[in-house]
Amino acid sequence: MSIKSFDELDITDPIMFGLVFSNKHIAQPFIEHLLGIKIDHLETPIPEAVLSYDAEHKGVRYDVFAKETNEDGETIRSFDLEMQMVDTKELPQRARYYQSIGDGVALSKGDFYTSLREQYIIFLCPVDIFGGGFPVYHFENRAKEDFNITLNDLTFKNYYIFRKYEEFTDPVVKAYMKYFATNNVDSRETETINNQVSFYKTDTFIRNKYMTYEFDLHESKEEGRKEAEAKALEEKKAMAKGFRDDGVSLDIISKQTGFTIEEIKAL
Repeated sequence: MSIKSFDELDITDPIMFGLVFSNKHIAQPFIEHLLGIKIDHLETPIPEAVLSYDAEHKGVRYDVFAKETNEDGETIRSFDLEMQMVDTKELPQRARYYQSIGDGVALSKGDFYTSLREQYIIFLCPVDIFGGGFPVYHFENRAKEDFNITLNDLTFKNYYIFRKYEEFTDPVVKAYMKYFATNNVDSRETETINNQVSFYKTDTFIRNKYMTYEFDLHESKEEGRKEAEAKALEEKKAMAKGFRDDGVSLDIISKQTGFTIEEIKAL
C-alpha cells in the first residue's frame, strides 16, 4: 500500500488522526460523547504511544492513548483510540493484546489487582467487521449462563462502524461518524477537528516531519524488498543444488527455478 502525500492526509489517516486527537480539547469531548461519560481530568493524549512490558515482549503502538486522572494524579480510566481503515482479520486479538499490555504497564510490582482501573479500547472502522449490521459493537465479559451477570473486570472493547453514521441516534456522535466517513462538517465539534487538520497542513514543521517519515518508510520498504529478493534467490539456489544432487536433469531444474543451464552449472 502506497503512502499518501502530505496534502492528501485527512482525519482517517492514522498519522493525522493521532496528531489531531492528541489535543485535549478535541479528544475529551469526543470520548465523553462516545462513551456517555463525564471526564474529571484528561491527561494530554499521546499520539503513537508505545507501551511494552520490557524488551523481551512485543510492544504496542497506540494511535492515541489517554488517561483520566483525579486531583491527586491517580488514574481513573484509560482510553486507546484507534483509527482502523483496513480489516486485518485480527482486530479482536489485537484489542485483547492492547488491553493486556495496558494492564501490565499500569500494574506496578506489588500492587493489588484491584488497582486496575477502567480501560477502553476504541476502534473506529469504516466497515462492519463483525457482519451483524450494527453501527457500534460494545464488548465486555459476561456469563454465558446469564448475560445480566458481568465479570466486572473493568475492560471494554468498542468498535464504531462510521460508515453507518445515519444509524447513530446521538446527534453529536452521528456528526463525528459522518465526518470520518465523508469529511463533511456538520457540528461545532467536527468543525474544531477540521480546523485542526487544516492547521497541521499549514505547519511547516509537521510537513517536514511527515516527509522524513515518508522517506524513512520508503527506505525501510525498499530494504525489506531487497532482503526478501535475496532470501528468495538463496532458496532457489538451494533448490537447484538439491535437484542436482538428486540427479535431476538440467532442463527440468531450469524450468523449476528459472535459472539458465549456465547459471545452474555455475552453482
